Amino acid sequence: MLTFNYDKTYDVLYILFSDDDNTYGDEDECGIVLHRNFSTNDITGVTIFDFEKKYRANQLPALNFPVELDYSEMTAVLL
Repeated sequence: MLTFNYDKTYDVLYILFSDDDNTYGDEDECGIVLHRNFSTNDITGVTIFDFEKKYRANQLPALNFPVELDYSEMTAVLL
């Protein structure tokens, strides 16, 4: 499962890899929140604050996700 939603008003991208409700989020200093399963610590989703700003400045992080993400394809749909 891969779903994503972009909030243009607040420039936030939400990506879910699972519909798992048993998760918590850790935000890093770059405005990226990794959502993880409490039991397994597997990544279940990610929230990226200032997504468009980071994308246009080529500052999106290369993160190790359970699925491969192509930001270019996503922005063609989102922005």
